[in-house]
Amino acid sequence: MSQGDLYMYSVETRLFKDEYFAITTERLRLSVLRKSACRRVTDYIVRNAEFHQKFSQTRNHDYFTVPVQRDFLISDLAAFRKGSLVPFWITMKGEDKIIGRVSFFNIAYGGMMSCATGYHLDKDYTGQGIITEALRGAIGFMFDEFKMHRIEAFILPENEKSLNVVKRLGFTEEGKRAAYMHINGQYRDHVAFYVLNDS
Repeated sequence: MSQGDLYMYSVETRLFKDEYFAITTERLRLSVLRKSACRRVTDYIVRNAEFHQKFSQTRNHDYFTVPVQRDFLISDLAAFRKGSLVPFWITMKGEDKIIGRVSFFNIAYGGMMSCATGYHLDKDYTGQGIITEALRGAIGFMFDEFKMHRIEAFILPENEKSLNVVKRLGFTEEGKRAAYMHINGQYRDHVAFYVLNDS
């Protein structure tokens, strides 16, 4: 299988009311959202708060409110326009319900051409290959449109499902990132992975 076959996606020319930019994969729509989507995003964040707590960075209570999510969407869109962040929210094609997110951050240009990725999924949509499909398409977009050479991922060692996702997509384990992120009340070591753009 060629890299082009592995990382398939399409850029959408028809955007919906809450979208600034979108790509699609076989089943999914990945969108950079406007501030008008703040209630949809908050609904996703709130209903998955307990499910995500074990593997997500520590948050305060304000994070789970509409005003804070509105501010995040404003900030995310500004960063996307500047090329410093790619914040994709995931929906099933033809549906409005947000079911996950894939983002690319720490974007470095020049001699680096690298970034890191993070992702999470709705508790009711696990085990269906959705995050694998979303990440596959999003990586293709970053390789093609942002010309990234290297994409990194940092995962808790006990997060077996997430570890399996990056391995499935051809990431290589690189070692340990000590005390990388504050997770559920304490700084935690993560396993570091990377994938290279071979095109």
